[in-house]
Amino acid sequence: MHTQNCPKCGTAKTKLAPRSGVTDRLLGTLTIYPFRCQLCTHRFTTFLGKLKTNPRRNYERVPVQYSAQVRPVHDPTRRIVVEGTMVNLSLRGCRIRTSQRLPMGCHVMLELQSGEYDLPIMIDEAIVRARFTDGVGLRFSSFLRSEESRLRRILDLRLPDHAI
Repeated sequence: MHTQNCPKCGTAKTKLAPRSGVTDRLLGTLTIYPFRCQLCTHRFTTFLGKLKTNPRRNYERVPVQYSAQVRPVHDPTRRIVVEGTMVNLSLRGCRIRTSQRLPMGCHVMLELQSGEYDLPIMIDEAIVRARFTDGVGLRFSSFLRSEESRLRRILDLRLPDHAI
């Protein structure tokens, strides 16, 4: 099996990316497909020589079990806290299992306690993009580079090198 390394950072933690636009579809007929690096987010194309189906996500999610606290961004008192367990994680989002409800489109802050770090990882802003009977799906929209770097280290340990 062959792996496709990222031309920007060199890692083999890359994933076939969803095709978008006419150019991607035309290149797909020539078996040239977009890939997304799961660690540095670089998007690039490469010749595969075989047909592939269009994937749904840009970023692979890895299973985790981290305690998480979610707070609405627009709560100046910081009293509203939703406790839960993060059950999967990617560089751009996560799923949190919780019995408490959050409305779709709600902007929240996220604090997660991973086993890899003593101090919690802070996501300054995320958006509730999906609701489930047992929790919510969040898309990260704003966080410090230092926090993104800590997420990258966690994902680097847990993501497989992809074989094409």
